[in-house]
Amino acid sequence: MVGQTTSEIWNSRWSATERTVDRESPEDNFYEEYPTLAMHRKSGMQVVKKGGKEISKVIQTSGSSAQTFDGYDPLSKTPVDPYETAHYKWRYYAVPIILSETEDWENGGEEQIFDLLKALGENADSALLKKINEDILGDQSGKEMLGYQDHMATAAGETLGGIDSSATTSWESQRDTTSTTFTTQTVDYIFDGVTRWSSVLDKCRIQGGNISNIVTTHSIVRAYRIALSSHGYGNVQTSNATGIGGPMNPAFYTSAVIADNDCSALHSYFVDTRHLKLNVLSKANFKKTPFVSLQSNGQLAQLAYKVAGVQLVNNNRRRSGVATALTGA
Repeated sequence: MVGQTTSEIWNSRWSATERTVDRESPEDNFYEEYPTLAMHRKSGMQVVKKGGKEISKVIQTSGSSAQTFDGYDPLSKTPVDPYETAHYKWRYYAVPIILSETEDWENGGEEQIFDLLKALGENADSALLKKINEDILGDQSGKEMLGYQDHMATAAGETLGGIDSSATTSWESQRDTTSTTFTTQTVDYIFDGVTRWSSVLDKCRIQGGNISNIVTTHSIVRAYRIALSSHGYGNVQTSNATGIGGPMNPAFYTSAVIADNDCSALHSYFVDTRHLKLNVLSKANFKKTPFVSLQSNGQLAQLAYKVAGVQLVNNNRRRSGVATALTGA
């Protein structure tokens, strides 16, 4: 069935009947939900700063060594230098909101179907969220913020915040790069994907991590859901068989599972949000700048921007991690 098209003549019959237009806000058919950014913006996971050129975190990356002694045994006098500082630059994002005066004048009265200026502002909000969510799950480039691929790198030796993890090994994140298909069972009734997730989870926990969220692809979440619905995992009550119940993204032990379209294929990120936090500048906290006139350019129009000053900041990399080469369903 092809899409409907019309070719009309503005004659008496066309003019006799109005077209019905629903006077409601436009329905979004372009933007998506951005669950990873939404998770980081929750209370306790977002840090709002009043200012500063950059964000600095003092990190303990080594320690002293205790020694045993007795009597007049000589003791060590070697000084230790256990602290380093990680520095993070603010990154800025902006989306324009622009409307000509004539468009604004016409968009009023009974003829207004929806508030165009308000809708353009909402569109700018969504564009800002889209870009920042993509960058949180990405690899920093140019003037973009740091992303998961920087904080939970797939290879060792990443420099983050100015600290080289190849030299300061306690600044290294956790990883498991074993190629795996989630729903394969190397051992009967034990899905390989569950084993892989458990591996990274334990690596983080050994370092004191508490993984609050696993962020991954829809394909991997689908495979995880299939695993939980399968023999040895699923529990079906035949006396009242209404289908498979429960959440679409079941928790993995105490970790919430988030499916995000912006997550890199074959990846699962294990996030300890006690240490990996979204920092936001209060004066650029997803705010709109005042509208200004463009008359100085010889244009009857008004311009504003939706802006955000943000950075993804870490003070303990070893407590988060990533599973790579993980095929979903």
